[in-house]
Formats: sequence, structure tokens, C-alpha cells
Amino acid sequence: MYRYLSILTLFLCVNIFGDNTDISVGKKAPPISLFKLDDNKYFRSKDLIGEKNLVVSFFATWCVPCAKEIPELMKMSEEFGNEFQFMLIDVNEKKSIVKKHVAEKDITIQVVLDKYGKVFKSFGGESLPLLVVINKNGIISYYHNGYVKGDEKKLRKHLNSL
Repeated sequence: MYRYLSILTLFLCVNIFGDNTDISVGKKAPPISLFKLDDNKYFRSKDLIGEKNLVVSFFATWCVPCAKEIPELMKMSEEFGNEFQFMLIDVNEKKSIVKKHVAEKDITIQVVLDKYGKVFKSFGGESLPLLVVINKNGIISYYHNGYVKGDEKKLRKHLNSL
């Protein structure tokens, strides 16, 4: 009897407290509320709902594919202008390291800090870079792990369709 109660309790705890978040294209994006690198103010994704499409790349300073993707995102940021907000989210690194990296690489896109990786995890992140496009309605319209040359063409085609 106690065995069955233990199993039932465990099952209920997993279903109630487990991570049941479905992160995929067509689903509502988790909220992003993180400190900006440059001015210690919060960036909140909810402020863009109804205003702009959001292009988010989760990255780290040590990530080689990230270093290849970021220049392409900077080009697209200039190309697509005010309809889109491009943003880089650094995962699990100290502010001083990120600040130095951004200055050395002359990164022109808004950078925010996910110091403990919680937002990255909320987006189902397991590897870097992770690129997510959130449309004006707060819905994920594009989700892509990793970067290889040519991925920017797929992203550009998608952004042109929004």
C-alpha cells in the first residue's frame, strides 16, 4: 500500500513540478528579462510584443560557431532595421569577460547577460549557439541550434517572410 502511495506521490510531483514547457515553432516564447551589458537596465521581451520581431542568439565568448554567426547577425541587424530587434544573450559568463569580448570583436548588437543560464534553459537550450526568432505576437517562429555557413541564408529567408 505504501509503495503505491509513494509511486503516486512521485508521479504527481513530476507532473506538477516538472518542466513541461513545450519550446517549438508556433508556441508562445518564454519571457526574457535580463540585464543589458552596457547600462545595467533590464531588457524585457514583453515590451516588444506588438512592436517588433525579436531575433535572439544565445552565445558564449568561447563558442567558435557563435563567433562565426555573430558577424552575420550584425549584417542582418543593419539590413532589416527597425522592424526587428536583434539581441545576443550571453550564457553563464561574468560581465567583465563579456564586456571585454564585445569590445574586442566590435559587436554592435544589444548584449544581455543570462548569468545563471536560466533563460537559456527556459528556451530548451542545450548547445550554443541557439537562435530563436520571436514574432510580434510573442510566438516562436524560428528555432535553430548550432551554426554552419549558409544558416544565415535560411534565417534571412525566414525574416523576409515575417
